[in-house]
Amino acid sequence: MWTTLAPLIGVLLGGFMSVLAQRSAGRALERGEARRSVRELAEARRNERLTHLIEFLSAVQEAERVAVDRHHHNLADEQWQAQARQVLDRVWVMQKTIHVLCTSEVSEAARSLAWAVQEVIRKGPEDPGEPQDEKVWAHIRPSRQAFLDLVRDQLS
Repeated sequence: MWTTLAPLIGVLLGGFMSVLAQRSAGRALERGEARRSVRELAEARRNERLTHLIEFLSAVQEAERVAVDRHHHNLADEQWQAQARQVLDRVWVMQKTIHVLCTSEVSEAARSLAWAVQEVIRKGPEDPGEPQDEKVWAHIRPSRQAFLDLVRDQLS
């Protein structure tokens, strides 16, 4: 009886060990897949934020050109006013997108930059001297630099 029972016990133990090994390997694979999925999602979100940050900077750059047109080239006709409204709308929509996607610090820096651009378009630079284009850029520069520095730190 022991001669037939010993091989049966060996087969059962071997099968049990095989099942345990397969389950362990399966769990390790699932954990690896989960970690990879988390990394891929984080990278996709980072890329999405980066895309929207670049679009915001593009809108701000366009708004700077509108401010220079107004205060350096003395444009204020209806076409300029329509362009100014359109570009400011774009800046604020992009700022709100950043508010949704990014940290509160980045959102606040984007908001400060948007306010600086809006203010310089509507009121002009604080210094009425010439050249006005440089005065426009000087008005926006501190907010833009703070935004860029913060974004760089956040993306690193």
